[in-house]
Amino acid sequence: MSKILNDPIHGTIELDPLLIRIIDTPQFQRLRNIKQLGGCYFVYPSASHNRFEHSIGTCFLAGRLACQLQKRLDQIIEKLGENDDIEKLGEDDDIEKLREDDDIEKLGEDDDIEKLGEDNEKKMYVEKLKKAEMTDDDKLCIEIAGLCHDIGHGPYSHLFDRLFMKAMKEKDPSMEEWKHEDVSRMMIDYMIDENKELAEAFEKRFTDWKEKKEFIKDLIDGTKNKKENKAKNYMYEIVANKRNEIDVDKMDYFARDCHGLGMKSNFDHLRYISQCRVMFSSDKSEETTIAVRDKEEHNLYELFHTRIGLFRRAYYHKVTKAVELMLTDALVKANEHLVFTTHKGEKIKMSTAWKHLDVYEELTDNIFERILIKNNEKEDMKKAQELIKNVYKRKLYKLVDETSPIKEIEGKHDILRDHLLTTTDLNKDDFAVQKVTYSYGKKLENPITSVYFYRKDNYMECFQGTRSTMTSLFLPETFQEEILRVYSKNDEKIDTLKKETTEWLKQNGLSSVNDPAIKQEQRGSAEDGSKTKHKSSIEGMPGPSKRPK
Repeated sequence: MSKILNDPIHGTIELDPLLIRIIDTPQFQRLRNIKQLGGCYFVYPSASHNRFEHSIGTCFLAGRLACQLQKRLDQIIEKLGENDDIEKLGEDDDIEKLREDDDIEKLGEDDDIEKLGEDNEKKMYVEKLKKAEMTDDDKLCIEIAGLCHDIGHGPYSHLFDRLFMKAMKEKDPSMEEWKHEDVSRMMIDYMIDENKELAEAFEKRFTDWKEKKEFIKDLIDGTKNKKENKAKNYMYEIVANKRNEIDVDKMDYFARDCHGLGMKSNFDHLRYISQCRVMFSSDKSEETTIAVRDKEEHNLYELFHTRIGLFRRAYYHKVTKAVELMLTDALVKANEHLVFTTHKGEKIKMSTAWKHLDVYEELTDNIFERILIKNNEKEDMKKAQELIKNVYKRKLYKLVDETSPIKEIEGKHDILRDHLLTTTDLNKDDFAVQKVTYSYGKKLENPITSVYFYRKDNYMECFQGTRSTMTSLFLPETFQEEILRVYSKNDEKIDTLKKETTEWLKQNGLSSVNDPAIKQEQRGSAEDGSKTKHKSSIEGMPGPSKRPK
């Protein structure tokens, strides 16, 4: 039987029994102990939600969008099939037959022939659309992909598969790189193998369950199967949309993160879903895509505006990143001394645990507590414990400098790091240089230009979005900016770090937010604004009234 859950974002959620089987496995339940926003929890106390509820929310929205697409597909097929002339005409040879039988008089003038040609085109389009129809198995696979898309996350979410992996790669260049999506694909196989009842449920539900399992994996990372029917390509845009970054994963976490952070989002994901339909793309006529009504363009800009706001105020908040840098350093220090044992008795470190899922499934946010209680006299382990305690005590890395934004930093963060290491007595344990990128998700590109739109009552043609200035002069023309941040890890050498950083930024044409000239300019602007406001308020005040004599 299906089960009903209550969610603070989406309300009542009903889930298929197979989805419940997946949820009730140790591999999925571990997501209860992985914070959605990582170090953000130390800045926003209410940001305590986990990957568990986000995964269920994404599953729900995946099913909802899938149902909407199929519903609109059925409506369009029915609408286009209503014209009786389509049935009369059939293929092009039917028109020729009418000519041979002297029935050409039935067609009337040239415009009637043109109309019949249009009707024939509609019939051909309907036949193409029928190839895109979604089965119940397809819909369930899409829901499973939504449910399992984050099952490969490690401690504190992206802290583990991005910051920790990058730090270990710098320490050991031979280390193999990986993403949490890679582990999610592997974890699906492992989860089915480890849970007999789940394996039986898959076999019972899908006649070709092994093929469906591969289909689910491809849906998770948006990898389109080249052998698959291209008319079903739109399905790969539901959970992980590589075309324009608009998918149900982001719809859920934008809404859920705003809720947890106490922020507002102006993007209405339910309205967006209601305006979606399956159409054949204008550039690849045999491939389908998800198209949205043209009037939703402004709503989509609100989606990306919400994204930028979340990154600025939460995900890349200067204190959030300081916390995550410290926790990353703690993991790196502890990596050599915190050893796990596989089922086969093999000794494994955290940095290679992703290849051994029986170990990886043990890695949750609790890893930091394990480091704290570990009895180890090694210097690195003591340092790891000290870093975690300092996070709890709010003794954080200090932000020394930050640049004004430019479009691309390129490799300047690496150059600055090398400069500080080679020209001063600073070492890598004294500071951290971090490049921070804010974007709409497609680097310098406007993602709206990769979105397909359709006009009202046009069931057969869609078009790509245009540049922002064609829509409104209020919309942005730049879709990415980057800044450099320099953090001090050692208070005793902070003055040296500040001095060298400031000089290097000047020499390399980067403006520091600590530059006295910039601060004076900002202060002057603020004062001018205050004076203008004060003057306006005075000018707007009525003068003293005079009593009549």
